[in-house]
Amino acid sequence: MTALPRTLPISLDTIFEEMSDGVIIIDPAGQVQYRNKAINDLPSGLEERILSFCSMHKCGCGRNLSDELFDLASMSGWSVSCHAYGDNNLLLVKYDNLLGRRIQSLRDDFSERVSNGVKPDRAALDTLRKHLDVRWITLGGLDAGSHSLRFNEAYDGQSLSSGMMPTLRCRDDFKPCSQIMVGTELETYLTNSSEVRAAGLEHVLGMGLKNSFNECVGYALVANDHAMEDLKDVVTLMRELALLYGLYIEVGSARTEALRATEDANTDVITEQGNRRAFENFIKECLSDMQNEVQDGGELSMFDPKAMRNSAIMIIDFDGFKRINDTLGHSEGDRALRLVAEELSRISADNRVFRLGGDEFVQVFPRAGSLDAEDLREQVNLIEQRIAEQGFSELGLSIGVVHFFESDGSLASLMALADARMYHDKRLRTLAFL
Repeated sequence: MTALPRTLPISLDTIFEEMSDGVIIIDPAGQVQYRNKAINDLPSGLEERILSFCSMHKCGCGRNLSDELFDLASMSGWSVSCHAYGDNNLLLVKYDNLLGRRIQSLRDDFSERVSNGVKPDRAALDTLRKHLDVRWITLGGLDAGSHSLRFNEAYDGQSLSSGMMPTLRCRDDFKPCSQIMVGTELETYLTNSSEVRAAGLEHVLGMGLKNSFNECVGYALVANDHAMEDLKDVVTLMRELALLYGLYIEVGSARTEALRATEDANTDVITEQGNRRAFENFIKECLSDMQNEVQDGGELSMFDPKAMRNSAIMIIDFDGFKRINDTLGHSEGDRALRLVAEELSRISADNRVFRLGGDEFVQVFPRAGSLDAEDLREQVNLIEQRIAEQGFSELGLSIGVVHFFESDGSLASLMALADARMYHDKRLRTLAFL
């Protein structure tokens, strides 16, 4: 049979040119002999992806099932079929509207879950559960040391639980992060295929989850005890989810690093409580909330015990801390600081402790209600007793307590009044000791 000439018969050429589907004809050498005008409307790079996985060894692209499925999935809703056309192959490219809508629905669903604060692993699991008609769905990761895939939570139907999915021990020649696992011939991929089958996983589909740097950040696996319908669509939807998940992990990791840096900049190294910077930021937010409540509620806020104006701050200053450092050493001084910080944080569930520096702390009690200075002095006396039992019998704590409504609404006035009361308390305690 002779090769097809570059110029098609006019009638056939006219038909191809009027088609909304793309038509590509390639010769036995893999060279494109013809493309219709609809090909020009394909998404950028789609034609290159089509030609990259098609070969002339077999009409149908001549590659194994997993390679073909993965490449088809990479076309995000576009499908290609290969047909003999003389000595050449004709590739028919069309958009699957139903699959395209499923892809967009999956993208929207995952994005909405993440935006609502669902953790990415759980968002991915729930999204796959909603969009795939398979029995088992799980996410895990590659243990590089043992070359095994391990999983945490998994869906069995609509039931989500931990520990149900067996570890998949990969063969040395199987690269799970770069190769798709598909079908029933589990021994092709795994050294413990019998164990996996015993758990009911007969038909499996798995693929690595990567970020934009091509780094493996997880592994997705779905499985059935019977053949999966529309396997190509399942691969396509999983690949879309893998791309979304990888991108989120990358962005989420950057956000986590930024948050960690901010947290470190606002944390006292010794006590692991907030530092002066953290205190100033927090108290300014509280004072701003108080001003807003006063403006919105007027005089009514004055009678609400849980209004922000009834918040309190307590300055705590150590008595005898220098002696501890001088006689017991700075390591014991640091231990005393940590003990006091821990004890202060237990006074109430809704409070924040900050170390301002040296041996000075400040504690904030938002919306403190009926909590007053006398109550707090009793709590601090108990703390002194407990730290004495830990070897710091000569350490005392002087305090100064101020409610927000006693100030002019500024941080400076709060601190000035709290300092004055703390020094008054210190003088009284010194006189009592003498």
